[in-house]
Amino acid sequence: MKTLLRPGGTITVVEGDHGSAFFHPRSEPAQAAIDCLVRLQADAGGDGLIGRRLYPLLVEAGFAGTEVEPRTVYADASKPDLVTGFTRDTFTAMVEGIGETAVAKGLIDEAEWARGIRDLHRTTREYGTFHYTFFKATAHRTPGGAS
Repeated sequence: MKTLLRPGGTITVVEGDHGSAFFHPRSEPAQAAIDCLVRLQADAGGDGLIGRRLYPLLVEAGFAGTEVEPRTVYADASKPDLVTGFTRDTFTAMVEGIGETAVAKGLIDEAEWARGIRDLHRTTREYGTFHYTFFKATAHRTPGGAS
């Protein structure tokens, strides 16, 4: 990306970090299901924990003025649109989508998987809460073209 950016140009990167997900009620099976997602993404060459690495990645790539800010999503019953749109229909749906693969690869057994997904759905109910962090990084290419 740096080579495509004009001297003085700015890059903005926004990435989530699945390790930042925490919720109430707390659940080890739900955490295990999330961990399966992180593992399968890593096995496919991705990084479900990349949000926390944006600063070193951009600095090591030679960008200047790198700044990273967390962007927190917090959902509870007082924010029904976030509960539905993010907790249930985005994050939990993403985790649910890898269930068959996670079980087939032996990362988790079917009963534990079902408990984990059930418990993630519990976070969308009246007293449930869900937190997730995205990281927004900005950096630039110096006017002279060097980092």
